[in-house]
Amino acid sequence: MEKNPKYPPAEDEILALDLLTLSEHTERAGDVLEPSRHVEMLRASLQTSTLCTVRRNGALVAYAMLAPTSLNSWFVLGFGIHPDHRTAPVFRELIREFSSVIAREAIADLKSNVYKTNRLSMAFHRKLGFTVSKESVKAVEFSATIAELATHETIARMSSR
Repeated sequence: MEKNPKYPPAEDEILALDLLTLSEHTERAGDVLEPSRHVEMLRASLQTSTLCTVRRNGALVAYAMLAPTSLNSWFVLGFGIHPDHRTAPVFRELIREFSSVIAREAIADLKSNVYKTNRLSMAFHRKLGFTVSKESVKAVEFSATIAELATHETIARMSSR
């Protein structure tokens, strides 16, 4: 189990994972995940965000990218798990890293945007205890306080192992 590699993943590793997991939902929503634009956004985001990663055999299989929006409020810029690695151990490892960032940065609440076409992510957010705070034609904004997430059954079960 490889955690916190000496060097953070290059934009191309995250891009490959995003292209694999987000392209279909983005296109169904009527948008395009254009690789050159997306890698530029990743490059800029990595300068100001905190990255949590999980690797297997040296390859990036999961990541979460968070950035502050105010003192105790943070936004989840990206969250991806390779379809072949959507397992409890990978999820637990990612949540542990995520939790250490939350504790270190004294994060009080999180927000995240999801295309409505991404039914798996929509269900995942709800399962974790997030609620819809805004909605547009294409997407929803999910919000949750850390206190709510910490007491949610799914998070508590994963954190206790």
